[in-house]
Amino acid sequence: MGDMVMLPTGDVLVINGAQAGTQGFEMASNPCLYPLLYRPDQPVGLRFMTLNPGTVPRLYHSTANLLPDGRVMVAGSNPHHIYNFKAEFPTELRIEAFSPEYLSPDRANIRPVIEEIPDTVSFGEAFNVLVSVTLPVVGLVEVNFASAPFATHSFSQGQRLVKLTVTPSVPVSGNLYKVECKAPPNGAVAPPGYYMVFAVNQGVPSVARWVHLVA
Repeated sequence: MGDMVMLPTGDVLVINGAQAGTQGFEMASNPCLYPLLYRPDQPVGLRFMTLNPGTVPRLYHSTANLLPDGRVMVAGSNPHHIYNFKAEFPTELRIEAFSPEYLSPDRANIRPVIEEIPDTVSFGEAFNVLVSVTLPVVGLVEVNFASAPFATHSFSQGQRLVKLTVTPSVPVSGNLYKVECKAPPNGAVAPPGYYMVFAVNQGVPSVARWVHLVA
């Protein structure tokens, strides 16, 4: 019953669920309090990282969704036919925000800010994004489209992350950089709609800007 959330970096957060039993009313136990981070670009055997544990069991009817600021909203858990606040795993009404490691204070000076980006882009369109970064940019600044799905019953409907083709960032003035991007080519890669667009610098994402992708 875990939930998997694609982060702006391309890593995947695995959170919520149980370690015993099955999905359904009163059928699970031993909650998973330790989230996992799956890093597909790491060598085999090193791709899973265990993260700091939470304290709130989230079993059947839990959810997790990416927020525009890079955190993950975690909510739910009602493993009962009706609301039950006196069971071993009571109905849970609290909402939490999980902060991935990339939001740690020691990385704040490399977190980019999207200063300018078009409100609407078309399939295959070339466009520019202006980003500012406190420290000088080292390497490639990614620009990634993240869908805004809804998650229920361990499934995230329509979740996807599309990494755009970008050119190396070009200094404009001071701590401002221009990144040339190319929008997704067609609806098979990214269906038309609104996306959270993140700039990612050295594994640290910006706060997202909403962009409308049109055919």
